[in-house]
Amino acid sequence: MIKLMVVTWLLAVHSLLVLALIHTDLAYRIDRKLGLGYLQPPELTSFYHNMLGSHLSLDGTVSSGSILFFGDSITQGLNVSEFKRSAINYGIGMDTSWGLLERLPKYASQQQASAIVIAIGINDLLRTKRSNQEVIHNYQRIFTYLPTEVPVFIQAILPVDEQHTQLGLNARILKLNTSLQKLAQQHQFIFIDLHHQLVNSQGNLRAEFHTGDGLHLSPAAYRLWIELLQQYLGVRS
Repeated sequence: MIKLMVVTWLLAVHSLLVLALIHTDLAYRIDRKLGLGYLQPPELTSFYHNMLGSHLSLDGTVSSGSILFFGDSITQGLNVSEFKRSAINYGIGMDTSWGLLERLPKYASQQQASAIVIAIGINDLLRTKRSNQEVIHNYQRIFTYLPTEVPVFIQAILPVDEQHTQLGLNARILKLNTSLQKLAQQHQFIFIDLHHQLVNSQGNLRAEFHTGDGLHLSPAAYRLWIELLQQYLGVRS
């Protein structure tokens, strides 16, 4: 009897450990802590799951007519109170098109929103090996979860400063945005492109428009983005 209880306990412990490794970034964090370098960071991190839990707790109290913003860390840093008192920021740092696809159906508030803004995709290029075609395929599926009676605004993927990122992504971003704009138009969504206002003569994100990492926006860039979004959303500053 005691042996059976011990075996049962061990099985339960190992089952919980396997679940933890599958559903969080525990394995990656252990790998990084030990300096092994064998594992890549998971796409859906513990931060993602924690933020999603907070979002869903908030979602049940969102007022009808709110503007909802979905995206990654660039969206997460956006001051959405510039648009409407009831605007809600559902950005999650490091999120990808697949991450948004996984979580978007869970937000009941989008059915009663006055507008939805989506800005996602740069982490698909930075964190995964996903092709442009795969990103567009994820967007196609994302669009099926959006309400048909709510205005939807799709933000172009923003350029990076290749002198900092060293990845040569801007040419790929331009091609991806061309495909994304066509897809948005097919669904009668409004495509917003801030690209030409942010880049220098080499097509890189200008130094004054990022925080020093070539990717995340500076206050000056956010101000340009806010002003452009206010025009599209019909909101006065």
